[in-house]
Parts: sequence; structure tokens; C-alpha cells
Amino acid sequence: MKRLRQYFVAGLLSVAPLAITAWVLWQIYRLVDGFVRPWLERFAALQHVPNFFLTLAGVVVLVLLLILVGALTQNVFGVALLALVERWLRRVPVARVVFETTKQIGETLLGPQRHAFQRVALFEYPRRGMHAIGFVTADDGRHDTVAVFLATTPNPTSGFLLLIQRTELRYLDLSIEEAMRLIISGGALLTPDQAQRLAAASDGLRSQAKEPGS
Repeated sequence: MKRLRQYFVAGLLSVAPLAITAWVLWQIYRLVDGFVRPWLERFAALQHVPNFFLTLAGVVVLVLLLILVGALTQNVFGVALLALVERWLRRVPVARVVFETTKQIGETLLGPQRHAFQRVALFEYPRRGMHAIGFVTADDGRHDTVAVFLATTPNPTSGFLLLIQRTELRYLDLSIEEAMRLIISGGALLTPDQAQRLAAASDGLRSQAKEPGS
């Protein structure tokens, strides 16, 4: 029963994000399609068009609408309007939690700061014997010091800038997305394979620290 419970939780954690994402996209599509379809059906030329093409037209309109919203948020008027909506949402108790969480995750995974992360590294922090995962943001290979961003859990949009000696780093065989999922979940989504790789990196750091001259 214990193993079945573990499998169930693992399956739920795997399926839930996909199901929630699909549900949100479907609700957005239904909203747009419900607005666009009546207008399309008014045209005589489209009265005998199969529903599939009307649905496809709704998808195209949805994509164009998202592009338009993205363009509006890049100018002064759009930024001011978006800030007004955000202030209103933050005053609603339940909506505030959902909005802020979704925005933080979206900015972390899709925002411009994500592209500044070069590699994932392990290092000792905040003291000897304790290890932390960080993102290398500047390493030209010519200096001994590497700039590392240490993200906080569960909000990785905030953190600390650390300047660490290259010899005190251990680069991890993890992608930026994998490391982000670990940080956001507080380690709850750590897979056995990832745990093995982290353990090997931790052992490497300890062995490196024991070497003469380290």
C-alpha cells in the first residue's frame, strides 16, 4: 500500500500541471470562440462551413489576441492599464494568491531573466557541509570568480547575487527548467536520478575541499 500510495502521488504530481494547463487554455478558448463564432456565422459565405474551420478560426483569433495583448503591454498605456488591473486583483483575497503565484512562475520560466542563466551549479552555502543550487549568470572563463544567482524557495524571482571562486563550484548535469522545478517545489519533485546526480556532485565538492591547497 505504501508503494501504491507513492505511485499515486507521483502520478498526480505529473498529471495535475498538465490537466490544469489544459483546462485553463480550454476555458480561454471557449471564451474567445463564444465571442468570435456568432460573428463568423453571420457571414453568408461561412454558413455552410464545417465547424472544424470555425474552430480553427477561433484558435487563430486567440493567438492574434494574445499577440495584441503582448504588444499593448510593451507601451506606456498598456503598462499603466496592466498595473491598474494588477492593483485591483491584489485587493481580492483569493484572486491575489492565484495571480501572484502564476505571475511569479511565469516570469521565472518565461521572463528575460531566465535567458541570463547559463548553467546550474552546486556550491557550499550558507556554511561548510551545506550545499545550495544556483544559476551561473556570468562566467567568461578568464577570471577565477564566477557570478551565481541563488534563487529562494518557493519564489525564485528573488534571491542573492554571489561571487564564488570557480574551484568552489560544481557544475550540475541539470537543465535550467529542472533546477527551477526543484526550487519552486522545495525539493518535492526531486527524482531518484536527480538525487543521485546531486549526491555525486556533493561528494565531489567534499573531496575537492579536502585536497591540499584547496
